[in-house]
Order: sequence, then structure tokens, then C-alpha cells
Amino acid sequence: SKCKDFRVQTTRMTLWRLPPVLIIHLKRFQFTSTMRRKLRDLVVFPLEGLDLSRIQANKTSSNNTNGDKGEASQLYDLYGVIHHQGALSGGHYVSSLKSELDGQWRLFNDAQIYEIHARDVIDASAYILFYMRRDVAENSSLSDFWDLKQIATLNEEEMDNLVKGKADRCVIQ
Repeated sequence: SKCKDFRVQTTRMTLWRLPPVLIIHLKRFQFTSTMRRKLRDLVVFPLEGLDLSRIQANKTSSNNTNGDKGEASQLYDLYGVIHHQGALSGGHYVSSLKSELDGQWRLFNDAQIYEIHARDVIDASAYILFYMRRDVAENSSLSDFWDLKQIATLNEEEMDNLVKGKADRCVIQ
């Protein structure tokens, strides 16, 4: 600007399309020229009904590419969290996942799996949040978005044994 005067400004971010899977990375590490530290602040996030309607652009436009399925196309439900436990110099990653089969939350910590209460998912160690858009979740499963066959190293029988506690590689408590 050529006016050289101070002006009050507002910056606004909007999304034209909402993704089927939303991944939110929480800043947990701070690096400056004089220090490095892990941030341990509690960030409270919703398990269900994360509403992105306030940041979606042109919600009523004919250009709505979410299929205009109403509010469900703007709501997200949490299905997974990666937690970082420990300090900046060393730590351990665990994950909390909500089962598509029974809706139960489980904590995966190396070779151990624990059933946990939903309230235990929200804690100060949460690092990466995985949400699925509600209208997509009603008609899809996670395998529609993640190529689980390439990721998995277990066959179906080994996976059943793992979940049922019959495998020597896993303990479900």
C-alpha cells in the first residue's frame, strides 16, 4: 500500500472442500535459537462432532463439492490419536484407536493392547489427531482410504489371534 498508514487487518483462512479424512498435527516441540523443549499443554479436542462449517468457504454455493449432504458433511469424528510420551531428547509413541467393529477405544503400546475409556484419549500427550468426516464414515470404512494390505504384515488368522489374546506377540488387558 502507498498510504504508509497503520491499518487494522484481519486474515481469514477458509477451505473450499473438506477432506474425507482430516489429520491434525499438534505442535508439541518448540525450537528457538536459545532453547528446545517439549510442549506439554493440554489441548482439549472433540471426540465427536468437530464442526468445520465456520471455516468452510461458499457453503451455500452451487460449487459445494462435498455433495451438500447437510451438516454431516462438515462434522468429523475422531478415530485415532498418536501420543508422544516422554521428553524431547527421548520418548515413546503409542496410539489410541476406535474400533470400527465395536466402537471401543484401545491403546496400542508396542506389543500390548489395552481397552481404554474415551475420556482417556484426550490428554497432554496427544500429538496427531485422525478424524473422518461423518457423512463419509456412514458409507465407508478406513480401508477405503488406507491401503491396509500393504501395511499389514499379519494374515487374517494371525490378526484374529492377536485381537483375541491367543498370540504370544500381544497381550490384551
